[in-house]
Amino acid sequence: MRIKEIGRTATVAWSPAAVHPVYLAAGTAAQQLDATFSTTSLLEIYDLNVQEPGLDMVVKGSIETDYRFHKVAWGGFGMNRQDTPSGVIVGGCDKGHMFVYNPARILDGSGKDAALLFYKDKHTGPISALGFNVFQENLLASGASESEILIWDLNDPSNPMTPGSKAQPFDDVTCIAWNCQVQHILASTFATKCVVWDLRKTEPIIKVSGSTTRMRCKVVAWHPNVATQMCLASEDDHTPFIQLWDLRFATSPLKTLENHQSGVLSLAWCPQDPDLLFSCGKDCRIICWNPNSNTAGGEVVCEIPTSNQWSFEVAWCPRNPTLISSSSFDGYVSVYSLMSGVQQVQPSAKITEAFMDDNYKWQQAPEFTQTTSTCYLAKPPKWFRKPVGASFAFGGKLVTFNNIRKQQQQSAQVNQINVEVVLPLVYVSQVVTEPDLVQKAELLENVLANGQFGEFCQSKIDCTPFLQQQQIWRFLQAHFDISPKVKFLSLLGHDSSDTEFSEIGRAHV
Repeated sequence: MRIKEIGRTATVAWSPAAVHPVYLAAGTAAQQLDATFSTTSLLEIYDLNVQEPGLDMVVKGSIETDYRFHKVAWGGFGMNRQDTPSGVIVGGCDKGHMFVYNPARILDGSGKDAALLFYKDKHTGPISALGFNVFQENLLASGASESEILIWDLNDPSNPMTPGSKAQPFDDVTCIAWNCQVQHILASTFATKCVVWDLRKTEPIIKVSGSTTRMRCKVVAWHPNVATQMCLASEDDHTPFIQLWDLRFATSPLKTLENHQSGVLSLAWCPQDPDLLFSCGKDCRIICWNPNSNTAGGEVVCEIPTSNQWSFEVAWCPRNPTLISSSSFDGYVSVYSLMSGVQQVQPSAKITEAFMDDNYKWQQAPEFTQTTSTCYLAKPPKWFRKPVGASFAFGGKLVTFNNIRKQQQQSAQVNQINVEVVLPLVYVSQVVTEPDLVQKAELLENVLANGQFGEFCQSKIDCTPFLQQQQIWRFLQAHFDISPKVKFLSLLGHDSSDTEFSEIGRAHV
C-alpha cells in the first residue's frame, strides 16, 4: 500500500536506523527534467510521519546545490560526535564531484555553506555508485566512469585508496555493494561483469561474467546472512532476469529469477529477512521475490501496484523494515508499506493552495476511507519472529523454543568465511518426569515461605564443588547475616577483629 509520496524526480536515501524520527533524503536526479523544465538542484530531507493522513510528506530541511545527483547515500558516520548527530549524507554528481553534507545543519536551516562538510573531485566522470561499509561507517566506496573505484576514509578523506588495478576494459561502474558478513569484501558491477575485491590484498579475487548470454549487469546485492551469495540483475531487455550466485561455485548461477518483462534497474535485499528481495525495472513493475525458494523461475511473493513509468531505484527503510521506497521517472518518490490496511485520503496541500482565492469560499472536502491495493505476504516476515518463547501444555508438558545462532565454518574460493546459520529449536519436556527439578522447586518454595535464606545459601555452598560458585553463594549469604557489612569485609580478606573495620561494620548495622 502506498502511504506517502514526494513530487520529485529524485534519488533518495533513508536515514540510518539509529536516527529518530525516520527521515528520507531526496536529491534531484541528474539527467532528468520535470514538466516545468526547471534546472534547479535541491537536496531535501523529508519527515516520514505515517501518523498524518494523506500522501504528502513535510520538508524538514532543504538546500540548493550546484549539481544534480546520480546517487545519494546516508551513513551513520560521526553520530557519536556533537556536530554530526544525524550522520552524513554523501552525494555523487557529474564531473567527479562528491559532496558530503551534515544533515543536522540542513534540518536546522543553517544554510548551504554550513551544511557542506567537504567535497572532493578525485573521479573523472559522474559518480553513479556509493556505499558505506556495514562494519566501519567511516569507510565509503564510490564508483564512476572508466572503472574508477575509490575507498574513502571519512576521518581523513584527502587520500582515498583503490581496491586494486582498474578492471579492463574500462567501463562505467554501475553499482557498489559491501559484503554483509565480511568487512573487507566489496563487489562492483560493470556492463559485462561483476568484480569482487579483497581490500586486504588490494586485488580482485573473482570475476562473475555472463559472457555466454546478453546479460548486462546493472546492480548487485549481497545475501544478508550467507557471505558467499549475491544477486546480479540484468538491465538488458532481452535478458531481464536476476541471477543468484554462490562464489564457491561461480561457474554458473544457483538459480535464475525470471518474471520481469524488461530490464531490471534496482535490487534491495531485506537485511532483517533474507527471504524478501525487491526488484524494479523497465516494465514498470516492483516485484518481491523469495530468492531462497526452490520454485522454478523464482517465487514471486507479491507485487506492488505502480504507475506507468519506470522505477529506477528501490530501497528498504533501515529502522522500519515494513517500509520501502521507490523512485520513478514520472516525477514521484513513493513509500510503500508491506502491511495491509486502509488510508485516510485528504486533499493534497498543493491542490488546496492552488484553489485558495479571496472570491472563492473553500469547502471542506468530505472525509472518506479508501481501501487501496496492497501486497499480501504468504508468510509473516522474520522480523516478527520471537527470539525465545515458552508455553505450558495440558498434562505438565512445557514447550520451549529458541533461535540459536551457530557459526559454521565453510570453505569458499574467497577465503575461509564464517557463515552464520540460524537453527530454530523446539523443546517439549514433561515437567513431572524431572523429580530433581520438582524437588528443587519445592525446596525453594519452602525457603521463601519460611525465610530460611541463610541456610539455603549454606546448603548451596556445601553441595557446590567449584570455588568460584562457593564464593558467590557466600556473598549472597552475607546479605542475610546479622552484620552484613562485617561479613562482606571478612569475605574481602580484611580481619573482622580489626578495630577500625569493626567500628565501620557496627556503624552500618
